Amino acid sequence: MHHPQFAANPKLRIVLLIVAAMAALAAIALSSSAPAGASTGGVTLGGKDGDESNGHSAKEDAEYRRLWDRVSSRDRHWARKTAKCESGGNPRAIGGGGLYRGAFQFMKSTWKSSPKSPGGDPIDYPYRTQAVVAVALKNRDGAHHWPNCG
Repeated sequence: MHHPQFAANPKLRIVLLIVAAMAALAAIALSSSAPAGASTGGVTLGGKDGDESNGHSAKEDAEYRRLWDRVSSRDRHWARKTAKCESGGNPRAIGGGGLYRGAFQFMKSTWKSSPKSPGGDPIDYPYRTQAVVAVALKNRDGAHHWPNCG
């Protein structure tokens, strides 16, 4: 778009270009912070992100840290890649209108019946716990629980 005001004022043109670039970067950042994975039906970010215990016992957290330490580097890579695809890696993500939960977008029924699952709701547990459960489930059943990401 050519407008005489822009040509007459190069400083205005630079400012407008910077504003447009910042707006584009903000839009990209927002769209990548909560990707709507094809299997999730859209992801909502809830609460804090990270490895906080969320009220679980220190003993339980220590047990999952030990289990995670035993996970192979190949399975750790798979977990990071799959969680990033499913939820942007957010252990508190909720997708599919509440049907899919956590970093790996578990259904509650799948979470509860998975090997190493502590039960309850996956979003109540840190990434490390969710990853241990996801890797154990993948190793038992294969990656079909994550058809678009696993």
